Amino acid sequence: MSSVSKTLAPPASLPQDARALIARVDLGRLVQNLHAMEKVSKGLGLLAVVKADAYGHGAVQVARALEAEGVAGYCVATLSEALELRHEGISSPILVFGSIRPESLPMAAVHGIDLTVVSEGHLLELSELVPQHPVGLHLKLDTGMGRSGLRISELGGCIDTIRRLQPWLRGVMGHFAAAEEPDTRFTQVQRSRFLGGLAQLRDAGITVSQVHHANSAGCLRGFTEGDTHVRCGISLYGLSDLDEARQAGLRPILELSAEVFRSVLIPAGTTVGYGCTYVAPHPVRLVTLNCGYADGFSRALANRAWAGFRGATYPVVGQVSMDSLTVVVPESVNIRMGESMVLLSREPKDPHSVASTARLLGTIPYEITCALNRRVARDHA
Repeated sequence: MSSVSKTLAPPASLPQDARALIARVDLGRLVQNLHAMEKVSKGLGLLAVVKADAYGHGAVQVARALEAEGVAGYCVATLSEALELRHEGISSPILVFGSIRPESLPMAAVHGIDLTVVSEGHLLELSELVPQHPVGLHLKLDTGMGRSGLRISELGGCIDTIRRLQPWLRGVMGHFAAAEEPDTRFTQVQRSRFLGGLAQLRDAGITVSQVHHANSAGCLRGFTEGDTHVRCGISLYGLSDLDEARQAGLRPILELSAEVFRSVLIPAGTTVGYGCTYVAPHPVRLVTLNCGYADGFSRALANRAWAGFRGATYPVVGQVSMDSLTVVVPESVNIRMGESMVLLSREPKDPHSVASTARLLGTIPYEITCALNRRVARDHA
């Protein structure tokens, strides 16, 4: 180690990233979406799903904004996500969807973090551990998603174990597999199975304070009979493409913008990017932006995506590189180094909206925002 590195003190604060790649999150719209979903749910308790860094929107800042509005609690995927919220001062209930290892149970208990019972084996494991390390439990019923939870057919054989855990049992939950699909028959089947499972538990004298089967789509479409709470994720971020979401007034809250670091006029015949996949058909202005696939902007968007500037949109051309991408604009458009272009718009009808970009990739909006990694600065306002 050099003498310089030995004596170099860490900076008091980190400088602003010169790349100026920013996801701007409108917390005002977030709160509006929350109140819209509270209205749709007709007063049920709302559990905000903030896993995967709030679907890429910034879990801590989103949770703080929602906590100020009296949200009933939060749902995350992992214990580490829950601990991050606790570390940042979030005091509302937090439910972890995924299974955690037995050695992590004391940590969950100390921080008052609820756990999901995800299988019969998990139930048996928890029955031995929870009396020593009390945590709140939510019993998950597998009504047709097939990934986790107790199947309705095995519920009867688990009643005695569930009854022993009654003091710590706070909720019963399920998960819809196709609540957003036009054909609602399977959703209705799942709902019937869930209500049947609840009846079995009630007949055995097992009661809970929280019942939640509906996700965003289930809530928007009214599949909440018998529920006390609903779990809302994508609806809070305004990215549901259901007609019911538009009718409820839900609006996207994230916009991604990238700074221009090069703007040059190029003649006809100029090749651009790896593989020379774009050749300028006539003189154009080539703009290079500080954003690439390492930031979460998919390489598959090469020669397909759009960028916005001053109310107009222009094509992304050439391959998307690891750290940069290129856009062509007419020669007459005067765009300079240091200005920004919008790569993901908050307006659903824009060709560069999150929803439009997802359609280009044959995926869902969740994946677009979840892909934005830590190199992308978040600006919450």
